[in-house]
Amino acid sequence: VIRAIDANARASGSLDEKVQATNLVTAYLEGIRQLGYDDTASPYASVNASIVKPPQYVVAMNIAYSPDGAYWATDNNSGAYKLQKITISVSRTSGKLVLSTCTFRTKR
Repeated sequence: VIRAIDANARASGSLDEKVQATNLVTAYLEGIRQLGYDDTASPYASVNASIVKPPQYVVAMNIAYSPDGAYWATDNNSGAYKLQKITISVSRTSGKLVLSTCTFRTKR
């Protein structure tokens, strides 16, 4: 019985962790969606600043740019690259990755 309770507690903790990470990623994606295409030096920084993060989590947002979807760079080549790949990763402060996902945006 004790092992079953322990296993259930561990599973619940893992599930809670995934739910929290999913909620954070969703908040970031919704925040980005509300803004226009941003290819400045710190794209979507206002989204990062506006979301309250629990102290045990760290959220990283990485942006890559591409002219055609085959080649990706960390800068937008002075505005020449119109496709963005936005990767959002949620980790514990210990460094353990909980969830990572990406989305794409294009300048029209």
